[in-house]
Amino acid sequence: MRVLTPEVLTRLKNFKFDLRRHRVEGHLTGRHRSFKRGFSQEFAQHRSYVTGDDLKHLDWKVYARKDRFYVKEFQEEKSLKTYLMLDRSGSMGYRGAGDESKWEYARRLTMSMAYLILSQGDAAGLLTFDTERRDYLPPRQRMTHLELMDAALADSKPAGETELAGVLGGIVGSLPRRSLIVLISDLLGDAERILETLRVYGARRHRLVVLQVLDPTERDLDLDGPVLFEGMEGGDSLRCEVALLRDAYREAFHRQQKRYEASFHDTGVHHAVFYTDEPWHRGLARFLARQSARG
Repeated sequence: MRVLTPEVLTRLKNFKFDLRRHRVEGHLTGRHRSFKRGFSQEFAQHRSYVTGDDLKHLDWKVYARKDRFYVKEFQEEKSLKTYLMLDRSGSMGYRGAGDESKWEYARRLTMSMAYLILSQGDAAGLLTFDTERRDYLPPRQRMTHLELMDAALADSKPAGETELAGVLGGIVGSLPRRSLIVLISDLLGDAERILETLRVYGARRHRLVVLQVLDPTERDLDLDGPVLFEGMEGGDSLRCEVALLRDAYREAFHRQQKRYEASFHDTGVHHAVFYTDEPWHRGLARFLARQSARG
């Protein structure tokens, strides 16, 4: 595999994506329990018998002690259907002074998450997008699914412009309700519109994890002299003296990031920011430890 290399797999050996916070109903048998009560798998509790209950689930030992009918309830083991949604628009191709672009970094994160999900028996699928949905592999539980996902990402390149809120809004209706959505994107765009669209995902009972990938230059604007700014997704070019706008830019950037953080906190979305100057495995380890602690 070209993205999920042996080196990456070695780094992932002791990692675990704790899905306790993301339980939803599924149709495959994985390691994570749904909220739904059933009559299979692991014993959960007793409850009083009501007309219509299957008599084979009566607990006669409890009846002998209490002279009342009780049935056994069990928790159904349900697989989580996870959609890894990766932004492949032009801005993801940006590379500052570091060794790799946001796309290369995000691609590795995506495959790492796919590996962690599939290795614990849950179903993972892949969806990439720019102006519209591009690559799509529906959720599967087989580890061999990794090879198809890896091939799709290895051959994909970021390009074109996108209006993130619009394309996410167009995708949500095509996804089954009660899925786990892992969005990997730089979240560049109109923050309020993006947040409004993501709230639609919550309304459809999806659980959201947002992994935001940025280049440190997008945070610090640590460039010198007159610089020609060219839009990664089209638009006009602008030449200006960076020092004249650095402070205002940084203030606007941090204001937008705080808006994301506040909204995600209020709506229970797991959110982490990854900067490409930090080794991917360190950022991933920190995120996994934090989300596990929240469980």
